[in-house]
Amino acid sequence: MILWFENWEQLLWDDGRATAFALIGLAALTALELWIPAEPGQGWRGRGRNLVYLALFKVLGLGGIAFWFTFGPILGVARPEPSGFERVAFVFLNLLTIDFFFYWYHRAQHRFSFLWAIHELHHADAELNATTGYRTYWLEAPVQTILVMTPTLLLFGWRGSTHGLIVLTCSLFFLLFAHANLRLSLGPLGSWIIGPQVHRIHHSRRPEEQNRNFAQYFPFLDRLFGSFYAPGRDEYPRTGTEGLASDASIGRAMFQPFRIWAASFRRP
Repeated sequence: MILWFENWEQLLWDDGRATAFALIGLAALTALELWIPAEPGQGWRGRGRNLVYLALFKVLGLGGIAFWFTFGPILGVARPEPSGFERVAFVFLNLLTIDFFFYWYHRAQHRFSFLWAIHELHHADAELNATTGYRTYWLEAPVQTILVMTPTLLLFGWRGSTHGLIVLTCSLFFLLFAHANLRLSLGPLGSWIIGPQVHRIHHSRRPEEQNRNFAQYFPFLDRLFGSFYAPGRDEYPRTGTEGLASDASIGRAMFQPFRIWAASFRRP
């Protein structure tokens, strides 16, 4: 357990740069959201609550990842760092592979109740904005590491810290930009690169738009697997779920999955 704690401590230290990037990105996108909002009138209380979830996601989630790194398989054999065009190609291939595994994991979250129990917190936000990207239950971090990042690392290996930083930066950009409360359509490009309008459909309250647009980076995966919904020009639906309330207390939200799992075990 000492090694696990040391790994956790190191991950927390190393993740400081990623957290700083995230906070800078959130600040920049929040300024844009105030300028061209898809949904005017959003308050600050929800954003503040989401920043608390960000802190919990980082601290507790990295503890789960440290457990996997300590007791799981050896990941990512070191391989030569790419450069030039090769680096661009590897970044694209890494992101595409991550999105492929994430796509099917994400569909499973909406299909199976035991996975939805930890995903519902993300969808409960009735005021979708950039901070919603980090309104995520902490268990998502280790689960996604196991099911998404592990197979990607096994396929490509560890390509060096610079390459890893580029992939991380691109991932953060997509995560925050896709959830931003922006009246912004990418037009035909929205079928290829995720944008706020296309991903907003995924968070829609409308039954006909639910279980659509699962991809995190590349919506053409939704087209390929039959789950893409192309929004109309001025289509920016309301968001949120009927289960966990958007303004539920943080304590309730943290225990909600365990209540759901316990109830499922009690059923005859």
